[in-house]
Amino acid sequence: MLNRLTALLFDIFKFITQKLPVSRAYLPGKFLGQLAYKLSGSRGENSRQNIMDAFNADKNKADKILKKVYSNLGMNLSEFLLQENIGVEDIDNIIEYENIEYLDKCLDRGKGVIIYTGHFGNWELMGAALTLKGYKVNAIARTQNNSIMDEKINYIRENVGVNIIPKGASVRKAYKALKQGEIVVILGDQDARENGWKMEFFDKPASTYTGAVQLAERTGAAVVPAFLLREGWLKHKFLFYSPIFIDRKAGEAVQRNILQDLLDITEEIIRRYPDQWMWLHKRWKTYQ
Repeated sequence: MLNRLTALLFDIFKFITQKLPVSRAYLPGKFLGQLAYKLSGSRGENSRQNIMDAFNADKNKADKILKKVYSNLGMNLSEFLLQENIGVEDIDNIIEYENIEYLDKCLDRGKGVIIYTGHFGNWELMGAALTLKGYKVNAIARTQNNSIMDEKINYIRENVGVNIIPKGASVRKAYKALKQGEIVVILGDQDARENGWKMEFFDKPASTYTGAVQLAERTGAAVVPAFLLREGWLKHKFLFYSPIFIDRKAGEAVQRNILQDLLDITEEIIRRYPDQWMWLHKRWKTYQ
């Protein structure tokens, strides 16, 4: 019953957002984001403490950052609900691409590309930003507990051409996509629990998913770190970083060093734009 009610509220929220003028369509999402901030409770306290620890900040400064985090998440939701109405002619007005030639040169190798990113800016819009430019994109995504919502969310993702790979089937399907010369997007910034390697993130031990480096080693695909930076409502900059190549049969020590490099790149952009990362994740819980 709760799953159906959640799905109904989602549909109502989507209807309202799509009926508003585009210039004002951020309002429902921003309202919901601020409501979630006020009702965040223990999760909000955990997020606030993580910000304080990461930046050696006082509670007041951390709270200002956290409030903006929720506001960004609300706008992400509104943009996601508008995503299926975004066309090829719109995308260049929404996205500015910086160093996309790194992606193109790596794809020319014919071995596919792993885009390594995180829950930063509007990560959901990344797929649309690429598929509408003609790229073949696969994204590894966690299956939602609410099966009705999972279907609705993936419908929007796939409607713009993004192929969703459920985490449970990720290795085999991601391997196949890379062998076909396609893009696989991996969000590597969540706690991996017992499945990850112990790495350093904001000077604290963090269990980290290994999929990006292990897939790159097995397939010869380049790893291109990339983040979609919010500059305003429906205004983003797609930042591509220099590609990283992993030799076939590279040992675990080499792979660990590269994974740490990827985490360092992720940390660097979060430090520059702390209000655009999703601090709500319990990123360090494995070693707390």
